[in-house]
Amino acid sequence: MDKQLSVKLPPSLTAETSVKIWEQVLGAESSGQTIFDASDLTFCDESGLTLLYELRSRPDAFKLINVSASIETLYNTMLKNFSPKPVEKKSLGVVSSLGKWLYDAASSTKQSIIFLGSACCALTDVLLHPSQIRFGEILSVSDEAGSRAVGIICLIGFLMGVIIAFETALVAQIFGAVIFVVNGIGIAMTRELGPLMTAILFAGRSGSAFAAQLGTQKVNEELNALTTFGLSPMYFLVVPRLIASSLVVPLLSVFATILGILGGGLVMAMYDITYTQFYVQLLKSVTVTDIVFGLVKAVIFGFVIALIGCQCGMNTGAGAAAVGSSTTKSVVKSIIWIVVIDGAAALLTNRLGI
Repeated sequence: MDKQLSVKLPPSLTAETSVKIWEQVLGAESSGQTIFDASDLTFCDESGLTLLYELRSRPDAFKLINVSASIETLYNTMLKNFSPKPVEKKSLGVVSSLGKWLYDAASSTKQSIIFLGSACCALTDVLLHPSQIRFGEILSVSDEAGSRAVGIICLIGFLMGVIIAFETALVAQIFGAVIFVVNGIGIAMTRELGPLMTAILFAGRSGSAFAAQLGTQKVNEELNALTTFGLSPMYFLVVPRLIASSLVVPLLSVFATILGILGGGLVMAMYDITYTQFYVQLLKSVTVTDIVFGLVKAVIFGFVIALIGCQCGMNTGAGAAAVGSSTTKSVVKSIIWIVVIDGAAALLTNRLGI
């Protein structure tokens, strides 16, 4: 027969008075049932209610008796407030899912347009009043996002030039037109691949960093602190990143283009195209329009990447997971918009004959 023990609960069951009882409960053996008498119990705090819950959740080991009506009411209120039933998620139908997707897309578009308008107004105001420009912050962002990315940008640009030269030379060699591969390398790197690859790498490396930095500041309520001190986060954080990115991406694009052309020149030497021939043919094929067009696209890419990164960062929710989600979202949205803008520019220049 199991052995039964009896324990008298104190009149006040608080975090201080329930310590010894908790030790007894947690160290209870399964050989017998312990009876807890609550006839003297008149007051319970959260710790005491938790202890009562533990006693009642293990009826094989403990038995709670003589609980007053007031304590019982308090206990039931705790169960009602702190132990809600899980809400079952209902699966949406096709029409409801489509409507939800359209609503989310419309809300996201509205937020993006509002943020774009605010950023453009702030940037215009800063440019009209140069005394408001934070040159130190712009230099710091440019160093972090630009100068430290030169290595990877040059490597990718060089490899892109080598790949283009190899692939096109294999086909051109059949027709005896290897010399015209130089035209393709020059135009492709200056107009398309130089700015495009630079922008994609910049979005993955620096655009995500913008989102992570501002997202962390949002989670830590540093943005609210700036607003409390009378400083606008748009002027203080976003505008310097917009200016820095718009200046850095074209410069990085120049490095990528030059290294890509050099990589193509090395490959052309394997097909008996001398460096002099390569140089002369390159000057004939690449015009100032091609160079300016590539640089203008790079400026737009830099502005868009910084804008998306800052918007995703400042719209971050609560928690570390929200920062990661904003960072991922910024990279994906940036790459999508880079491709869309590049395609629209290619179509426009084709129609205009540029």
